[in-house]
Amino acid sequence: MRLIPTLVVATALGLSVLVPMVEAQGTARQRTLFVTAVGDDSMPLEKLAMEDVIVREDGVAREVLKVTPAAEPVDITVLVDNSIASTKALQDMRLGLEKFVTTFAGPHPITLMTVADRPTVQVNSTTSKAQLLKGVTRLFAQPGAGATMNEAIVEASKAIGKRKPARAAIVMITSFGPEFSDRGYQFALDALADSGATLHVLELQDTVHEPSTDTNVRDRNVVIDRGTTDTGGTRELLLANMSITDGLQKVGRAATQQFEVIYGRPETLIPARKVEVFSARPTVRVRANTLQANRTPR
Repeated sequence: MRLIPTLVVATALGLSVLVPMVEAQGTARQRTLFVTAVGDDSMPLEKLAMEDVIVREDGVAREVLKVTPAAEPVDITVLVDNSIASTKALQDMRLGLEKFVTTFAGPHPITLMTVADRPTVQVNSTTSKAQLLKGVTRLFAQPGAGATMNEAIVEASKAIGKRKPARAAIVMITSFGPEFSDRGYQFALDALADSGATLHVLELQDTVHEPSTDTNVRDRNVVIDRGTTDTGGTRELLLANMSITDGLQKVGRAATQQFEVIYGRPETLIPARKVEVFSARPTVRVRANTLQANRTPR
């Protein structure tokens, strides 16, 4: 058996990674991808069987060989909208992030970044709860500042690409306020695809609202819509800022409770153009990172 290195897909809250593609006897090869399975209540499932997963390449079903809980830590980057539009939400953000850090930092490294005026790393990637909690206490709204969320996604994605984790997630806490990013949505989506990270977004309804006709706001909305859908992430609209704590816990479980799916595929000179992952059970949804899977040459 010889190993052929290749770039492999994705997650549903999960992520892509460089892993070896194994050529088995005859013409079959294997590919590994990370997926998240959620039930009717939109909460991640703790168990998933091989018969529950359907994988298709260019519309052709592939044989699922193995499904196991993913064990690799998730490289998590939290983007915090500390612009003037989020002033009313900052205290609830700090409370929610304190619990998020307490729950998930340790096995999972976390980066804390703010987006007012420009993307700014407040705490570099670390598993230290003490460092992260100290960083959370320093979060305040920046007077007169707008958000640069799309720029932050680009910067966070580049940093993830340099670290090359097995799994990665970007958690975005955003207002509906002004967006001052210079780059359009395609720059952010391309960077997100290159990183292999899954995007999860909490949108805060009880914040200042900028007209959706603004070009920069529209670009941010495209990234939120396509980024969460195509990377297999989650998108939550929080009507009350008091819901931030519960929203972050839900997102954290979705990002970390994934399954490693191994499936067989035939030897071919023409790579598949479209990879799709489905659930065989009507009460279960399986999410995977098709943004990267269907963009990166394989």
